[in-house]
Amino acid sequence: MVIIAAVREVDASAEDVWDIVSDVDKDPEYWSGLASIRNIRKERNLIEREVVVGFMGRSGTQRIELVPKDLIQLTMIDGPLRGSREIRLTPLEARRTRIDISWDIQFSEIPVFAQGFVRSRLEEGTREALDRIARASQASSK
Repeated sequence: MVIIAAVREVDASAEDVWDIVSDVDKDPEYWSGLASIRNIRKERNLIEREVVVGFMGRSGTQRIELVPKDLIQLTMIDGPLRGSREIRLTPLEARRTRIDISWDIQFSEIPVFAQGFVRSRLEEGTREALDRIARASQASSK
């Protein structure tokens, strides 16, 4: 398993951040490696979707559970990566929130020689996503 973690504090309320990160249909706006999504099923706080990821356009299936104003648990069921990604929000003050993103994945369809590259792209993409989420959250809270 590969573990990747990143943290960012933003000047926005947990509710403002939640409004951004819980709109998972807009994930391609924040996550650079995610080319497209197509929802298969939505039931309350559960979503199953097909995604196209990476520069080679590999497809996979993801299941997302939304725990309102707290956690987004994404499970990669099949595709080039298997495992999970969590986005957890922690209110720090009325208008300040900590965002923790953690990956616990394995490279199911990625050749060994490319795994280091994919890991570095995931790390970079996670930092970039945090930047985009922070900007969007702060803009919506003004």
